[in-house]
Amino acid sequence: MLCRPQNRRARAARAGRGFRLALLAGLLATRLRAGDTTASDDDLRIRGVFDSALPGTERKHALKLIVHPHLGDLTESDFLRTALGLRYGLTQRWEATGEVETYFAHGLKQKRFFDEAGLAGWHLGTKYRLGDPLRLGVETSVGVDWLQPTGTPPVEVTDGLRHVTPFVAFSRQLERHPAWRVFVGASYDDVAATDVAGRLTKNELGGDAVSLSGGFLYERGPLTYTLEASYATMHPTDDVGREVFTLRPGIIWVVPAKYTFGSEGKWLVGFGLRAAHGPDGYDFGANAKLRVNFDFKRLLGRRKKSAWGR
Repeated sequence: MLCRPQNRRARAARAGRGFRLALLAGLLATRLRAGDTTASDDDLRIRGVFDSALPGTERKHALKLIVHPHLGDLTESDFLRTALGLRYGLTQRWEATGEVETYFAHGLKQKRFFDEAGLAGWHLGTKYRLGDPLRLGVETSVGVDWLQPTGTPPVEVTDGLRHVTPFVAFSRQLERHPAWRVFVGASYDDVAATDVAGRLTKNELGGDAVSLSGGFLYERGPLTYTLEASYATMHPTDDVGREVFTLRPGIIWVVPAKYTFGSEGKWLVGFGLRAAHGPDGYDFGANAKLRVNFDFKRLLGRRKKSAWGR
């Protein structure tokens, strides 16, 4: 019992070193000029910090390379998951996303560095922005996400379930206070078992569920402050009345170029707190996430300017 505070401090120190190493490695890997310093709606959706979909889509023909390591894994797991993918603006209102979820042993816990590595799953998604069809100043979009586990990953990096999740998202910018936006959204998660073994996280429902979310965003230069509340329930789809309430305040920072050695791309660091109550009881925690978006066409030498879109 007396060793627990020391163990927590040691884990925190390792997590801090791991975060700095991951950030430094990414910074040294790129040597071009930085992109925009404002966050688009897609940039802001860093799961674990801010989960809700927002209405904005990529600009037409914009192509982004997405690199998203799950830095919380450095303290919670032997493996670091990293999503790699592309997001493309099919039209001015319609976008498509494809990602693969990779994993590897990070070496900060029991397993040695890169003892195991592979693919854990893939994600396909699309979103269509309807604009403001009712002329109420409310931006609207609809979309769907498909997450599918694959291969034989360790059980701690996947829940082993297929998720097909259609959603609708709304947001409104306040006229008198344009730095503020309110948002609401709804989704239905169609869940199915697969042959991939996995493990549910605390208070993960693990079945078909309806979700509602809402909150506000406050944008101040490269910083976006978020407050998100959500409610998910299996009751409409199952006799078992399992439900989860979650409150998640957070902050997302678009890192200025002077802190990224002038590297190409948009670097976002997110930090969020979590308070939830569900079938497994109360759950309190914090998440730190890093996401890097690159203008893929520019990396290939086909563009002179970035095309970051809201």
